[in-house]
Amino acid sequence: MGLSAAAPLWGPPGLLLAIALHPALSVPLHRDYCVLGAGPAGLQMAYFLQRAGRDYAVFERAPRPGSFFTRYPRHRKLISINKRYTGKANAEFNLRHDWNSLLSHDPRLLFRHYSRAYFPDARDMVRYLGDFADTLGLRVQYNTTIAHVTLDKDRQAWNGHYFILTEQKGQVHQCSVLLVATGLSVPNQVDFPGSEYAEGYESVSVNPEDFIGQNVLILGRGNSAFETAENILGVTNFIHMLSRSRVRLSWATHYVGDLRSLRLNSGNAFGKKYPLIRASYESKGSRGLFILGTASHSVDYRKSAGGFIHGFRYTVRVVHRLLEHRHHSVTWPATELPITQLTSSIVRRVNEASGLYQMFGVLADVILLKENSTAFEYLEEFPIQMLAQLETLTGRKAKHGLFVINMEYGRNFSGPDKDVFFDDRSVGHTEDAWQSNFLHPVIYYYRYLPTEQEVRFRPAHWPLPRPTAIHHIVEDFLTDWTAPIGHILPLRRFLENCLDTDLRSFYAESCFLFALTRQKLPPFCQQGYLRMQGLVSTESLQQHRVESRLLQDYAPTGRRLEDSSQQPGDQEPLGSPLAPGPLTRSLDSNKEEL
Repeated sequence: MGLSAAAPLWGPPGLLLAIALHPALSVPLHRDYCVLGAGPAGLQMAYFLQRAGRDYAVFERAPRPGSFFTRYPRHRKLISINKRYTGKANAEFNLRHDWNSLLSHDPRLLFRHYSRAYFPDARDMVRYLGDFADTLGLRVQYNTTIAHVTLDKDRQAWNGHYFILTEQKGQVHQCSVLLVATGLSVPNQVDFPGSEYAEGYESVSVNPEDFIGQNVLILGRGNSAFETAENILGVTNFIHMLSRSRVRLSWATHYVGDLRSLRLNSGNAFGKKYPLIRASYESKGSRGLFILGTASHSVDYRKSAGGFIHGFRYTVRVVHRLLEHRHHSVTWPATELPITQLTSSIVRRVNEASGLYQMFGVLADVILLKENSTAFEYLEEFPIQMLAQLETLTGRKAKHGLFVINMEYGRNFSGPDKDVFFDDRSVGHTEDAWQSNFLHPVIYYYRYLPTEQEVRFRPAHWPLPRPTAIHHIVEDFLTDWTAPIGHILPLRRFLENCLDTDLRSFYAESCFLFALTRQKLPPFCQQGYLRMQGLVSTESLQQHRVESRLLQDYAPTGRRLEDSSQQPGDQEPLGSPLAPGPLTRSLDSNKEEL
């Protein structure tokens, strides 16, 4: 109920204070964005909101960030790798092998500065998250327990309701968007006769002395099971391990939640563990409620890395970009480039990008072609299951066709006794690249944006609807797709066939000849030579042209120096009608023959 602004002034002494403190009558504090949890996902979202200048608050019940890691994993070693040396200086590429850092603009906030261990200690993660929040000045309210979350219907709200968050102490918060990043902490309950005598991973002793001379039965053969077994192996009589399925090794399944170096397990059954959410990470039951972090893994469970830091740091950015467009009319970030840079842009991303690499099959780059394919917009890491809604979600238009760059394994890459590096696979023949089994880039070309029906009823085991044309870049053991003949040339030819154009680069004299002999010039000549942007000539290039009989030799002393500061040996741009290149001068000298 509402209160008159003047009413408390005439009430008995102390009435105003009593109303303010009563939970049911507490005046809500409004926030555009409320984030529950100051773990990795909550802090990552806070960073993006703060950089965008949005009104937000993070609520954390513990006195510091990352409270999960103060207890788990029980034996204090993480399964997330901390590879400090990759042989490359590219920061984006290095994130492919840094599974603990959050995304930020501050190079000091990389996890490599907090631990030298390949599998770091959980205490280092707690320290890192604390510094991340403090250094960036994120707005986190610690020691704040949200006891109740309810909906308050209101026609003035964008989605018809507000989220009402009530603290344990009685303070109420009203939020337009609720972002839940509380993680997953419900232990796996096993129900069988005598299960009351079993002790769960969350409470079992981590002191090996408590198991001296005992026979131990461990239910499960995942990371947490092997972590526990490794801890007590040297003091027990026997250790028996039972599970409903055979051991799944992550090197064989390529799923980070499976067995990795005797570490923490990802845990429970899918249906009981994860909430039902859309591919945009928004709740299916309440618009404006988003699930972040580990709990968002239902979108890519056992398929990709969305349940782990090195995966959900990118899906959190996806959610932020979707919110920026929905509520603030900020279009999805994109880089617009001339079509001549299409091949190089794709090659750079597939060789460097971390989000594309970590969230394979879930996030993909999208290239939107401009009219007549003269230019393109490059959008990074868009959720491919939402492709049909791209225009609505991003504010970008896909009127003239598009490419989608996705990272994929072969269809039979995962499972017991399967090896992605089996002998009979495609590793060097570009015509058989579609049989590549290891992780590799796949480029889809669509003349028109696929519809929701096409996305929903796509072929079995296809991440996207059937395209107009498709190209697989042949796999590489080191995930290095820079071979000029094996990787780049087939890609360029595929793009040229889709666009019906020539994407090669030319020197100005070639463009000049094309202008005399062709009706349609390659884009490079249209955007360069015809705009007085031809490549400069060098002495070695000039000599090569003479030796190959492309040009007649001429005396450099015969040059007319228009600028008194120019010396005879200076380079001169080709292709400009104000400064004709050597080919132009050669033809001018023989214009009677022409």
